[in-house]
Amino acid sequence: MKKSRLVCMLLLLITLTTQFVIADDWYGEKGGYYKVYDMDSNEILFQTAREVVKDDQYLSGDNKMYRIVKANKRDQIAYAQFVEDVLLPEIDEEIFSKIGLMLQNGASIDSILAQTGQNDKSKRKVGIYSTHSSESYIPSDGAEASESKGGILKVAEKLKQGFEKNGVDATFDSTLHNPHDAGAYKRSRRTALQLIRKQHPTALIDVHRDAVPAEEYLTEVEGKPAAKVRLVIGRRNQNFKANEDMAKKVKSVADKMYPNFVKDIFFGQGDYNQDLMPRAMLTELGTYKHTRERSEKSAGFLSKVITVALFGDVFKDSKGTATAGGGTTKGTKPGKPVSKSGKGAGAGILGILALAVIGGVGFLFLSSGSTEWKSKMSNFRQEFANFLGRNKNRK
Repeated sequence: MKKSRLVCMLLLLITLTTQFVIADDWYGEKGGYYKVYDMDSNEILFQTAREVVKDDQYLSGDNKMYRIVKANKRDQIAYAQFVEDVLLPEIDEEIFSKIGLMLQNGASIDSILAQTGQNDKSKRKVGIYSTHSSESYIPSDGAEASESKGGILKVAEKLKQGFEKNGVDATFDSTLHNPHDAGAYKRSRRTALQLIRKQHPTALIDVHRDAVPAEEYLTEVEGKPAAKVRLVIGRRNQNFKANEDMAKKVKSVADKMYPNFVKDIFFGQGDYNQDLMPRAMLTELGTYKHTRERSEKSAGFLSKVITVALFGDVFKDSKGTATAGGGTTKGTKPGKPVSKSGKGAGAGILGILALAVIGGVGFLFLSSGSTEWKSKMSNFRQEFANFLGRNKNRK
């Protein structure tokens, strides 16, 4: 028990220290955004206001995986190489067809989940927050950002309401994390930790909007003006595979329910606080040059998609049977088996973690001034105390 607690503490220390060296990857210049070209055709593949770096990955709307092979920050141009066609997690067509028929007949997602055996609402929980809480939509909000309360918070509120209509216990923390700078994710990390501590959600969603031309996101869903959605997953976190799996499941369901609604998945250089839990995702609901109402409408559709993907029992595992959240993604290689024996491994893990902690602390000290160092350690002590408090409450 003591060894287990020590491992948890060391993991927490690594988690909290790494946040200081991974900056916000949102492109800093006002009105700037990256154009990413297909290396072979030289045609624009996608555009994003997030900084793009070598080895970032991109899953297109037609499920083709690309890898960034060259990026020029000064010119805001990058080039991507096609890697492979990706098979998304396979949906059980019979189950999905039944859900679709019930929806057409006016049934709610909540009632459908009850009929499929998902009666325990206490297990359906989602936490929502917005790191860039000043983001707004020019046609509706009059500006691209508001330091008081950005229009993105209204979109996040609509997402929460959508989940609640679908029988999901959704909590939206509207804490402001301004200004929109390199420290935004550090500030929103505290909000995410509070959501996890208080709600114990199944999934954690960070709501954003993009800053590219409106045409990139304009669409219609069920005949109504809406905005496309981009899913963003951080490459630099230990939960990457689980978060990637969640994003692919969400896109798989969206492709069935509302084709072309989820435009793509971007795998960026940051961690976006997704190291905090295995089902965490960042969403871009539209862009700042179209109306906020389009993104609010999309928030309702997205809540349905995520609810079905997480709680609808619509996926098949490798044996062809339906599975709620687990299973093996068709077309992917299975992971290596985990050893059942922990003997002999504990000391090695502790040694590696200790070296990582010492190295991380040393790096922070050398790369920071004395004032900044004291500030970081103060933040760490506060979050570490919160962690210890949670452990005591669980006893």
